[in-house]
Order: sequence, then C-alpha cells, then structure tokens
Amino acid sequence: MVSISGRKTDWLDYNSNTNRNSNGPADHFNYNYKTNQFFFNIIGRFGKHLLQNLFWKVKVEGLENVPRERNFVLMPNHISHADSFFAVINLYPCKAVNAIADEKLFRSPLFRKFAEAFNAFPVRKGSKNLNIVKYAAKRINSGDSLLWYPEGKRHKNPAENHTNPGKLGSGLLAHSIDAPIVPCYIAGTEFVMPVGESIKIGKTPRSINVLIKYGKPVDLDDLRNLPTSPETSQKIVDRIMDSIEDLRPNGPYVDQSHKI
Repeated sequence: MVSISGRKTDWLDYNSNTNRNSNGPADHFNYNYKTNQFFFNIIGRFGKHLLQNLFWKVKVEGLENVPRERNFVLMPNHISHADSFFAVINLYPCKAVNAIADEKLFRSPLFRKFAEAFNAFPVRKGSKNLNIVKYAAKRINSGDSLLWYPEGKRHKNPAENHTNPGKLGSGLLAHSIDAPIVPCYIAGTEFVMPVGESIKIGKTPRSINVLIKYGKPVDLDDLRNLPTSPETSQKIVDRIMDSIEDLRPNGPYVDQSHKI
C-alpha cells in the first residue's frame, strides 16, 4: 500500500486481531523504508512554530550543539510518550530524524499512519533483541539520523530527579557507529502526557512548562577502539547517561501537577 507520507510500507497481514502474544507490528513492519524528509520538514515547521507554542510554554537550549550538515543520534532521557514530539520538532531544520517507538503504539491504525510520516519504526519493549540495535546501526551508518532512548523505557517517577540506568544495547549501538551522540535533557513532558493518560494542555494554554536542552556531542574517542564487550558497552552508556545528567538544572524537582 502507499501511505499518506508517500512511503511504501508493507504491513503484510497485520491488523488489530493479530495474535498479540506471538505476533505484533514489529513482525510485520517493512524496515527497509526510505526516510521521509518532506513530511519531517512539514511536521517540524508546523509543530515547532505553531502547535507547541500554542498549547505549552517551551524553552529550548543548546540547539547550536546539534549537527546541521551530517547525521547524528539524539539520546534523551525518557519520561513521557510526548518526549519524541518535543525533542524532534525543535531540531528542525535538519536532516530528518528516524525514531523508535514502543510496538504497542503501532497497534493503532491512526498511529501507524502518523508514525510513517514521523519516520518511526516499532521495537518490542523488553525483548532484548539485538537485531533492533543492528538495524539502527545500519540506518545510522548509511547516513540517517536517529532518536534513541538510552534508558530503554520511560522513567515512571520523574520526581526522583534522576535518570534510569542506561541499557547495554544503547552502549553497543554507540560503539557500532561513527555518528556523533547528542545528549538531550527533557523536563515537563510528564505533565503534557502523564503515564497512562492522554495529552494535557493544562488548566489554561501555555501553563505547563517544558524544557528541552541539547548538549555537546559525547566524547567517546577513547572508548570507540575498545573491543566489543558488555564492559565496553557499559562504559559507553554510563558516559552518555552522565552527559544527560550534566544537562539537568540544579535544584529540586519542579512539580507542575497542580496545573493539569
């Protein structure tokens, strides 16, 4: 079939009635798709200059740290399903960014349509399948940019004011590519889309504050030549997570629950 994004995607026989225990979107997705720059530009311009500023008060820092002329991997902390929207649209204009998304989101036909426009592909959470790491590395080494959450899952209690430990697969991915790793710190999106809830705009528009902070590419030069091993992957992902934490503002956690 031909999608609204113009990208040919073969979902084979997947539908909402497919056996959810043994089969799912990740088994039916055509991973050999072509990145869609056109729709990325449209979504980036609309989302960045109109949508987010209409409903939320967004502060963006460090855009000068994001490469404009080459591909990169953006690695943010993860506290909400809204993270990808804010982290990616504020990069515009740049090379289109591919993104991973929890497979269960792709069960919705509407989400699948929008995912195609967002250059998103499904990953089965908790599967510990290294094929997705190899696939992501292949896309990056062929020139694509990618959004990748090094924690592997959302932090369901951001009030703890620290990230989850990074996953070994994230360190392995960083070790397998030659593109820069750009750390990113996100705050406030847990009130835009709390865990298990729909999108919120607050009691009044622009009452919820969101911070998106991009850091300088992580220096991994001393680690890239180490042999591939769990120990190497751990050192790399620890450094990435430290770089994200370095972007966290000083001070206590800011609770905005009274605004929603």
